[in-house]
Amino acid sequence: MFSFFKKEKKKSPVPDFDGKLIKKFHKDHEKFVKHITNINKAVENNEIVKAKQGIKKLKMELLGHFMEEDIKLYWYLKDHYRDSDNTIETIKMFEESIKTIQRDVVKFLDHYAQGEIALDQGFKKEFSDIVEALSTRIATEESNLYPLYTK
Repeated sequence: MFSFFKKEKKKSPVPDFDGKLIKKFHKDHEKFVKHITNINKAVENNEIVKAKQGIKKLKMELLGHFMEEDIKLYWYLKDHYRDSDNTIETIKMFEESIKTIQRDVVKFLDHYAQGEIALDQGFKKEFSDIVEALSTRIATEESNLYPLYTK
């Protein structure tokens, strides 16, 4: 009769385990390598418009990946390991470091996506450094963080 007085069971905001999530993240990482390769080729061939389009595409793909990791992976892991202080510390360390990398990568990509900014030797050096940082991060994530994602 007065159903509005009944407490509704709220679904936990923590995302459910997704058995395909890590596989999707691996595929994302492969896409990043492809975008980076295409950007480098376009710069070497002086195809600046194509390179700038690639930079914008890489930025969007990275932002989507970072957001999905934040929402689906980190949130889940922090809840799943809430009683394990050491594991929580590891997860939080990864989470904080990715925020720094994300900020630096997005700032770099935003800068060089602008039409009037040259893709010169400075770009090539910075891009190489960013790619190296991302590669290191991806390898570390895949070997240390992703194995924690279990039911």
